[in-house]
Amino acid sequence: MRTQIILLCLLFSSGLSAFAQQIPVGSCGIVNVYDAAGNRTKRTYFCNNGVDPYPQRAIVQATETAEFQEVDALFPNPTTGRFFITFSKSLENAVVAILDANGRVVSQTRTAGNRIELDLSARPAGIYYVRIIENGRHIVKKVIKQ
Repeated sequence: MRTQIILLCLLFSSGLSAFAQQIPVGSCGIVNVYDAAGNRTKRTYFCNNGVDPYPQRAIVQATETAEFQEVDALFPNPTTGRFFITFSKSLENAVVAILDANGRVVSQTRTAGNRIELDLSARPAGIYYVRIIENGRHIVKKVIKQ
């Protein structure tokens, strides 16, 4: 009897995690889509019409992917100082700011191109954010300095 209860609890908890982002039928909401490594690849505004509760396989009415798809890579992360950000589309006169964990601007510059190099060598270890603003679009990425 005790084994059956434990198995039932395990089955129930695994079922909850499988449907953690499921939107109820007839309603809409924002759902995060993750790749195989667990990295969030995009945020999708999804309306569940009852056909398929998973936005990866369903027809999506509107998507908000600019925040995630324009940055191809941020490496190395975590970093000991210098790091690079590559973009799928070339930047033109973008404002790039590095912010500390409290939101204070550590450094700020204007840049253009497909790849930028930033340096945190003079800063203490911790969590930093890179904020890129170009033509009204905002991209924010987290960087960890060791």
